[in-house]
Amino acid sequence: MIFPKAKKIARDLGWYKTKDSVFGLYKGYFFNVSDASIIHTPQYKYVSVTTGDLTEEQKQQIKIELIANKKKLKFTIFKINDNSIFFKFTENLIPTRLSSVYALFDFLVALFKKLNIPEQNKCHSCETVQRINYYNLNDTGVILCDNCFKQTGDKFYEIEKEIISKEKNYLTGFLGAIIFSIPAILLWVLLAVYLGELSSGMAFVIALLGFLGYDYFKGLQGKLTKYIIFFTNIASIFIANVLTIITLLVKQGFTMNQAISEFQTNPAANEIFMQNIIVSFLLSFIPWIWILFIRKENKLIIKPAEKF
Repeated sequence: MIFPKAKKIARDLGWYKTKDSVFGLYKGYFFNVSDASIIHTPQYKYVSVTTGDLTEEQKQQIKIELIANKKKLKFTIFKINDNSIFFKFTENLIPTRLSSVYALFDFLVALFKKLNIPEQNKCHSCETVQRINYYNLNDTGVILCDNCFKQTGDKFYEIEKEIISKEKNYLTGFLGAIIFSIPAILLWVLLAVYLGELSSGMAFVIALLGFLGYDYFKGLQGKLTKYIIFFTNIASIFIANVLTIITLLVKQGFTMNQAISEFQTNPAANEIFMQNIIVSFLLSFIPWIWILFIRKENKLIIKPAEKF
């Protein structure tokens, strides 16, 4: 999701966009701007700038300048990589001002010129200026020439083909998700029976273990993957609630067979089950939203970028 401030920057500067960010040139240097997920608290605005390969001396000088000007530039943290610099603006109460983002842009442009760091209006891989274009590379903006774009696309294709050849199918992934969810189901029952609580955190744990189990068993990564995890999550929560009621009945002195029979026929037991299942599903609403709509697939992407 692209937030309003990032949209305004893109419109004003004629930038390009990915699913969650905007990017382009500012006075010859290349920037990406994005925001944290809408459910993230506190909110953050992210800015990264492509620098090309930096020497250790340049890195040290940039670090000194950024530390000295951190308060004035109002960013929270920064990280200097070999060919880029990353900034994070924390937005506790109010959004980051556009003026703060542009102040960072101008500061970096002046600093880069001072340190003889070349402009980045060229291919970010081979540095040619011939036949270049803007691309969406795994939801990050880059400039590539035609040749580097083709080479990257071919490389991604081979990687994806190798991954698919090692994957099995949806069924093995589903079985893995179920097996990995069992410890969370048991912990859910223990919390409900002995502490008398239903924990919303367990819904997240069940969802996380479902993903880990699916990947561990090398389930096929495709369009149905998130729906399989979603179904596994629902089934695990249903099973956890059934086991909770049966365990509570056993705790009251029933044998296992009597508890199962009582669960099937006793209206009071069924009423408690329905109340618990409704509460459980309500507590699971956020992880389900994440599974179905927010979670990003681990898929390699390179394609021409769209103009904002």
